[in-house]
Amino acid sequence: MLVDESDFPMMNMAKPQTSTSSKQSLAARRRSEFENAQRRQKVNDQQKPAGKKQLPEPTHIGNFVMMLIMKACRMIILVDTSVKIGVYLIGVMIGSIICDLFVVPRTFMADRHNVLNQYFVKLGWGWTFTFVGIYILLTSFVYCCRDVAKICQHLMRLVVGTLWWYLCTSVFMHIESTMGICTQPGHGDKAACLEAGKSWLGFDISGHVFLEIHCLLIISEEVKTFKEWKRLGEILHSEHLQDKRNLSEDEILQAQMNYKTLTPFIKVVVLILTIMLVLFEFMLLISTIYRFHTLPQKVSASFIAVICWFLSYRVLFRSGNPFPFVPVMPGYCILNFMKVS
Repeated sequence: MLVDESDFPMMNMAKPQTSTSSKQSLAARRRSEFENAQRRQKVNDQQKPAGKKQLPEPTHIGNFVMMLIMKACRMIILVDTSVKIGVYLIGVMIGSIICDLFVVPRTFMADRHNVLNQYFVKLGWGWTFTFVGIYILLTSFVYCCRDVAKICQHLMRLVVGTLWWYLCTSVFMHIESTMGICTQPGHGDKAACLEAGKSWLGFDISGHVFLEIHCLLIISEEVKTFKEWKRLGEILHSEHLQDKRNLSEDEILQAQMNYKTLTPFIKVVVLILTIMLVLFEFMLLISTIYRFHTLPQKVSASFIAVICWFLSYRVLFRSGNPFPFVPVMPGYCILNFMKVS
């Protein structure tokens, strides 16, 4: 028996409604699956390390020891120079007063001919000139991108330091020779007095105190570049460095290679400078507490050393003069990796 579909109008209406509902359900299910997939992808992206970096290799025991040594060196050598100046000046004053009021126990360090005094302090500027010079040469070779003229600008700071050392010690000797008297009348100058076997009583500004503080402040200023050395490495490997710093691709590649090659040697020099700084501070204490000079002689030497530092690192070097062989502040370069004020 055939049934005429026209006799059942409700059945004809139900078919399209069921089909539409099924399509809507399918679309909603697909949309939900797509959103879930996006959500899972987002979670996976967050869990992945940025920049597709590989896991770091296990730290070698030698590298770990070197990290500890560099950490200790930073704590010692990177103390703010202004703080050190205050400690040195106050320490010389207090130590000199204690020396005048009390008898300090005599040790082998009270002998002028002890090993540290003969081979370290008396040759102090030679040691400082050598190792600070090596440090400046290695570091500026990296951040100046092998520009010889700019490297010379940084090395010229040691020339200025040498001039201060030679000028001040010469003036000290002249003052002692002219502003003094012999213990026996009739000898007008120091040479004649000493030749006669007598003592010359002059205003002998302490050359040891001056030299020790002079070297300490120069070391403290020059190693400031090491504080930002890691940041320099990050800048050298940053994107768009060529456009930001107006450097050629070859200059950047050379700087990156020099940074990687010379950094271990720079760390060794920093370790040596840290040891020198500790020795200079120890010898400054010895020069202060023992009666090699009077309080005015030691205090005046301290202030003269600080004045030389101020004229150099706070006046002359801050000019940022672009001309060759005119010294500039440590770290001054096109890479601008540290604050040079």
